[in-house]
Amino acid sequence: MNKLMIAAIAALFSASVSAQSTTPADANKDKQEMVKGATAGAGKGYGTQAAEGSAKAAESKGTSKALPDKASKQKAVSSTTSTTAGKGYGTQAAEGSAKAAADTSPRKPKPKPKLDSPEMKEASKP
Repeated sequence: MNKLMIAAIAALFSASVSAQSTTPADANKDKQEMVKGATAGAGKGYGTQAAEGSAKAAESKGTSKALPDKASKQKAVSSTTSTTAGKGYGTQAAEGSAKAAADTSPRKPKPKPKLDSPEMKEASKP
């Protein structure tokens, strides 16, 4: 009986030692892969990176532009600047307030929390 007990303890001990010894090797591999991925671009020289950028630019050279003619560009710029250019902060704020006051869309009333609700219990914690 004693020999059986000693053998069981030895088996548990060897299993725990073998389980602990495999994780550092896996952790080192994971760390090496992370470092390799982070430094992959750093190994390339300036010329290689510039060549890759030129290749990407050459691929996208044939695509059409977002605003093809001069009139559409001018229209886009004037619509953007007409709302902001030449107005001070106070004027813009006043216009925003007037727009909010003129808004007649129905408002949703704020719900009143009950005393036993989770929100009230959370708010009353010190």
